[in-house]
Amino acid sequence: MNVPKLEVVTTRALSRRDLFKGGGAAALAALGATSGCSVVSSGRDAAAVRPNKEPAPGRRTEIEIYNNFGADVGSGVVSCAKAFEEYQDEIAVRVTFAPSTGDSVQQKLFTAMAGGQAPDVGFTDASLAPAWTKLGMMLDLTPYFERDGIRLEDFFPVCAASMAYRDRIWSVQWDADANFPFFWNKTLFAKCGLDPERPPKTVDEIDAMSKEINRVKDGRATQVGMIPWDQYGANNSILTWGYAFGGELWKKGTNIVTPDNDLVVEALEWMARYAKSVGGPSAVAVAPPSLQAHPFSTGKIGMAGLVTPNLLQVKELNPDMEIGATLLPYQPPGASHPGQGAWLGGWSAFIPAGAPEPDAAWEFIKWLGISEEGTAAEWEHIGFPVGYQKASINAKIAADPVAGVYHETLSKMQNTRPLITVNDFYGQQMEEKVQAAVYGQVTPLQAMRQVKELTVREAHRFERVG
Repeated sequence: MNVPKLEVVTTRALSRRDLFKGGGAAALAALGATSGCSVVSSGRDAAAVRPNKEPAPGRRTEIEIYNNFGADVGSGVVSCAKAFEEYQDEIAVRVTFAPSTGDSVQQKLFTAMAGGQAPDVGFTDASLAPAWTKLGMMLDLTPYFERDGIRLEDFFPVCAASMAYRDRIWSVQWDADANFPFFWNKTLFAKCGLDPERPPKTVDEIDAMSKEINRVKDGRATQVGMIPWDQYGANNSILTWGYAFGGELWKKGTNIVTPDNDLVVEALEWMARYAKSVGGPSAVAVAPPSLQAHPFSTGKIGMAGLVTPNLLQVKELNPDMEIGATLLPYQPPGASHPGQGAWLGGWSAFIPAGAPEPDAAWEFIKWLGISEEGTAAEWEHIGFPVGYQKASINAKIAADPVAGVYHETLSKMQNTRPLITVNDFYGQQMEEKVQAAVYGQVTPLQAMRQVKELTVREAHRFERVG
């Protein structure tokens, strides 16, 4: 296989100052990748899995991939790298374990890039492209797309929206994480006198069904309909329910945040009201503090949005629980249909600025995220829904008894994380202020106004100093 050369440029040159100016750890946090969701631990030691790989010998070109995943996903990345080497005979692949630290900050990646030792391939949440392109951290992939006849329209629309920023393409979405399908405990529904074959379609129906499920005694909620304020964290929760109410988190195509949108505030008011109805967040006692699995596995929660690994985990830990799957409920009149609250998480592959072998890196990225062989290998070895809509593996994913509802959610999804330069800061403020509102420390409107004020200030600072 001949790897064609192509001239690729970044938005501007990258320096150590770009990566580390503006306050040390705080600056790094502003660059940190926040993945779609943090999966509740399976108990495996990520470091012990050793998701590294030496390159195959005797190849014309060698590329290095920074693998920020541990455990099963990290091992899957290694397996995909081996499959790529089997697919062609010119490019060898080194996989280096480069775990994120703290608030998902990719410290090893930043340090390597600042020191002129960038890897050839990195993984990131595509929503970081507005910040990372401004800092000159990513190569523009548009010339590769144009040369190879690849169209954004051939990806799922929501993936295409995340991959492109200001009319240029910066990454390829190989993991299209649908956040979230909606699951209900049919066994618990039947026990509480509800129809186990009829899940809620609206938020109002969630409330009605929760009244039949909730069990609160002596200030402790030992059984609840759901925990809407903890959908993998407060930030993910307000994204999910804000969209499900029909709200707008930012003005698309701009850097303007709108957390105080009326419908977003209504969603937070509902979350806070629900928490109060069971005695407050601290009163929920459906699982022991030492539980390492998702609490839905206890059988004491009626409804939840789940990521794929946790759904499989729940089925393994509680095989007698009958679980139904559907699209996320919505709340009219702001929203109009089930699944409207879903949004794209997952991971994209990109070429860091200063990568020594960008053309070979592109061949790997194209194989992993676009080719028939690569998308099939990703599904086999890692198991995430793919972002390339034309890939044949989608038919198998859609028919899968577990993954099918994720594929359905993805195919109908319209929302992404806010594509703004300070998305990570925005998410951190949401995490803090949403919790404050749910705990009754501030009103939902006050919380969202605080988020807006702080985020606008940070966006102005970022525009000044990067």
